[in-house]
Amino acid sequence: MFTKEMLDNLRTKLLEEKAKILERYRKKEDTQARIGEEVKEPGDLEDLSQMTYTQELLDTLSAREVFILREIDYALQKMQAGSYGICEYCGEEIPYERLQAIPWTRYHAHCAEKVEEEGIVPTYPTPTFEGTIPEEMEIQREDITEA
Repeated sequence: MFTKEMLDNLRTKLLEEKAKILERYRKKEDTQARIGEEVKEPGDLEDLSQMTYTQELLDTLSAREVFILREIDYALQKMQAGSYGICEYCGEEIPYERLQAIPWTRYHAHCAEKVEEEGIVPTYPTPTFEGTIPEEMEIQREDITEA
């Protein structure tokens, strides 16, 4: 079982990693804009080739970072729900050391290998809306008619 201090430490790591990725994304957008300008007037084929390679690399990094951002948000949701740190494959607690290394992980190291071998793709729960409208309040909509 994790202490409040351990969970706070892991939450901080998740939020720091999220901030780093978002900052890299902002820088990536700047780089892509600069590449877009340079492609308009490439110096030679080697310059064009290098710019194309850089663009492809940025796109690849972006896909990986989007995945990690989704995993971070999912981990933060699990913290809030009280299910963080439980392996989604075997149901046992993930060692704190592993969570310190990869705070958004869903699995033990050995379970992660099994998940990869089996081709299990991570899923994310559909966000639910918990209404904040008091029960006694009635909402009437004029744009909906009874059939």
